[in-house]
Amino acid sequence: GKRLARLDGVGTTEALRAILAVIPLDQYVEAPVQVMAVVGEPDTILPIFVEVQGIADAAEARDVKIERVERFAFYERAKEAFGVVVTSETRLYGNIIISKGVITPAGAA
Repeated sequence: GKRLARLDGVGTTEALRAILAVIPLDQYVEAPVQVMAVVGEPDTILPIFVEVQGIADAAEARDVKIERVERFAFYERAKEAFGVVVTSETRLYGNIIISKGVITPAGAA
């Protein structure tokens, strides 16, 4: 990645929780969170997807749409990412893409 941050010893969900505590998701795109769809089973919802959904919903105080993206399409999208955070996640399909929203100054509407 062009900008790489390593979070050795941290899992995907812990990293996502920390990131979303300071960076909002884009509220103007249909699905600001994307996960890689299970190969051969694109409608499968894995436990990690459920965890990501809960973290995103809680951070945004709204229902956040998560898109499941075909494996190679996911790789292409990841290549275009502004930055990449590498974690020590060991679960399969523990990779996600988020779309950053606007960070408003404190006290702004």
